[in-house]
Amino acid sequence: MRRLPFRDDRWCYSRRLRVDDPFEGWKLHVSATPLTANRIYSLVRPHLAARKVLFKVPRRLEFLAQLNTGLRGFPQIGKFLTVYPKSAEEATELAHLLHEATRGLNAPAVPFDAPYRKRSIVYYRYGSFRVPPKESGMITDARGRKRLDRRAPNSAVPYWLADPFHQNAVRPVGIRLGPLAPDYLVYKIISQRGKGGVYEALDLSAATPRAVIIKEGRAHGETDWQGADGRAFVKHEGHVLRCLRAAGLPVPKIFRQFDRGGHHYLVLQKLDGPPLQLPTRKTRQGGSWRDATKILRQLEPLLEKIHAAGWVWRDCKPSHVFRRQGRGLGLLDFEGACRVDEEDVLPWGSENYSPGPSRNRFRRRSGFAEDDYALGVIAFQFGTGRFPQRTRSGRLALYQQTKCPPALQAKLESWLFPRFQFVGGSARLLRPCPGSLRRSNGAKFTA
Repeated sequence: MRRLPFRDDRWCYSRRLRVDDPFEGWKLHVSATPLTANRIYSLVRPHLAARKVLFKVPRRLEFLAQLNTGLRGFPQIGKFLTVYPKSAEEATELAHLLHEATRGLNAPAVPFDAPYRKRSIVYYRYGSFRVPPKESGMITDARGRKRLDRRAPNSAVPYWLADPFHQNAVRPVGIRLGPLAPDYLVYKIISQRGKGGVYEALDLSAATPRAVIIKEGRAHGETDWQGADGRAFVKHEGHVLRCLRAAGLPVPKIFRQFDRGGHHYLVLQKLDGPPLQLPTRKTRQGGSWRDATKILRQLEPLLEKIHAAGWVWRDCKPSHVFRRQGRGLGLLDFEGACRVDEEDVLPWGSENYSPGPSRNRFRRRSGFAEDDYALGVIAFQFGTGRFPQRTRSGRLALYQQTKCPPALQAKLESWLFPRFQFVGGSARLLRPCPGSLRRSNGAKFTA
């Protein structure tokens, strides 16, 4: 990607801001994945450079990958290249040129923007271009009043403006409340991400209507460095769930799999009971080693059973473990699971529950390290109310403060840092061994 002259910590800009650049107007977005960004940029840059139009792109492809997850804001998905035309006429001309240059290419849909044409990767919306002091995210209506620059359904074209692109409908991203196929009535959106959504629905195909969970895998959603997208993740999870249920694991039953609108869907049994911890809670108030021991007694055998079936979960965390009344624990979310001896896979899992070194590698070591680490974090979290510190002295102080039994200390340390053996308050470096250790040891521009 050709280097642009101006940049900040996240974005590169085609030129400096000028006095005659507008504060608001019709904004264009060209969507891309990290794998297609360079090609798309090379196709559209000549049209933008010839007109000296202001635009920005991410400084690093890793930042684009983060945007496409939706974790930096659901409306940010797909916003690879943002163009700031000076007028509606320039916007419509550029949209046509960019659409023709990228015709036939695929990319994530940009939530709440309007597509320039059907199956286009060029999107548009009216919004603020830069943020003057005390007017963050505001646009001006027909009467000169300040309005919030909304990024929400049906907000791409404000009601007081005519659509210069002559598009009448915005392609929705994700399921909205209401029918999905003939048999499912969606009544709750649990989560939305770039790779897809999770929804609660009523299954009308059963003899007695039942509540189910529908998991959506979006085409081109969160495409990773190996080319897998949301569709591939959900299809893979369906295979893993069938294998684990056959091995007797308490994972959701699959009622149905189907494709719709280019996306893939899993209809799953809804697990009753609450999770060990809600996903919105990062830490706990206080801790109890008694509670931690109870959880270990139930969760550790389940992980061993997963491993005996030949799989590593890689996404073990409290919000994925459910307490089922009188029936032990239930487990969910296996998109990132892989075979125990599989090495050619990308990192997976939440930051707090994944071992640090594994997050920076394009290959993994065979074994159970990801699950062992996550189990150690969960026990530490429930025992102390905190995530484990990176330093041994910090963890030791917290063990002593919370009166953790010495045998449990040694066990947790062997999971969290398997190269060290925790003995009598000191750590001894173990020799590397083949295989894995078992648990017995200025102005801002807005998109």
